[in-house]
Amino acid sequence: MNHPEIIIIAALAESNRVIGKNGKLPWKIPEDSRRFQQLTIGHTVIMGRKTWEYDVEKCPLIHRRNIIISSSPQTQTIAEDCPSYPFELLFASSLQAALQKVTEEQKVFIAGGAIVYGQALQLADTLKLTLIEGNFEGDVFFPEYTHLIGTYFELVHQEQQPGYRFATYKRIREAT
Repeated sequence: MNHPEIIIIAALAESNRVIGKNGKLPWKIPEDSRRFQQLTIGHTVIMGRKTWEYDVEKCPLIHRRNIIISSSPQTQTIAEDCPSYPFELLFASSLQAALQKVTEEQKVFIAGGAIVYGQALQLADTLKLTLIEGNFEGDVFFPEYTHLIGTYFELVHQEQQPGYRFATYKRIREAT
């Protein structure tokens, strides 16, 4: 069975790992939004139910396969005011069930929230993080990951911007 590259994509406050407050990002960084779009377009994006409901407001991401993890997928619907555009929408009962739907793909992006990130961290091949300077108040946090850097993941690319940086980490593979 094929295994796509599993990529965690997230923006988080570097100092306290905040990723959300009241169902939304606690910052507005247009360059990060453009980067997310550019990286994920044409690929599958897996997200949890709360991210689906609050962050993307039940509007599937355009030109992507959207897989929503929900314990009750039969109750999930698309918001009435979503524009009509090309997308694919699937539901899965778990991260493992979602990943079984993408075995033939090259890349799959994990886009939150905290619980899904926590489950995916042990499976991820790549972390594409936007690390934002400063402390932010929030009620949702990215899982602790810094202890994995240098042991399980290595920094392979970094791009500094005013107030934040894009960092890409790749899983360190055993030498064969």
